[in-house]
Amino acid sequence: MPKVAGLAVVVALVAVAGLAPGPAVAAKAKRCRVPSHARVLAKSRQLLVYQDNDEEDVYFFCVRPDGRLETLLTPEDEFQTTHATLVGRVRLAGRYAAYRYIWQRPPCSDANPCQPGEALQGYRVGINRPGYTPFEADVGDNDTTFGLTAGGVLAWLTAVAGGQELHVLGGSFGSQAPGVVVDSGAIDPGSFSVQGTTLSWTNAGTPKTFSLRG
Repeated sequence: MPKVAGLAVVVALVAVAGLAPGPAVAAKAKRCRVPSHARVLAKSRQLLVYQDNDEEDVYFFCVRPDGRLETLLTPEDEFQTTHATLVGRVRLAGRYAAYRYIWQRPPCSDANPCQPGEALQGYRVGINRPGYTPFEADVGDNDTTFGLTAGGVLAWLTAVAGGQELHVLGGSFGSQAPGVVVDSGAIDPGSFSVQGTTLSWTNAGTPKTFSLRG
């Protein structure tokens, strides 16, 4: 599994106890303090995700309302030269965040030698929540269809011979990639959707559903 660095994704944990502050303090505490130059990538009632443009490819996840920061995705080796960048839209559900990113390593050279057959880049999908380590799985460069259930289960489609495979990972389905294959065949990526804890899709024109409880 290639090591990833250059990606620092952090979250803030919700304060759930303590004395009730005054109205002015409470109103201020409910706001994630996003810098004016930052780019908001996703937001919900519980989560807000932004990229600080002053720090290249550094992403911050804060859990509203208190803004206390916590690491969501930790690079495996801070001295590794592999570079990672989020790709596409971040999915949020409750206190879970799901994302897709591309990792790349420098070209092979004397300074950065490669193993025979070693890949120089790849894509992954991942899911995490405050206080936990991420679950991740490798996907193809054209595999962009993924969703996140309210129970914290990541579901995604990946291209295989003969069509697509529908995978799930997280919750009761464990953290071991590539997850559990729910269905395969002539799955239409455009038909895939997640509502609450239920997946819906069509396979060879036949509507299907699968209930997930993470």
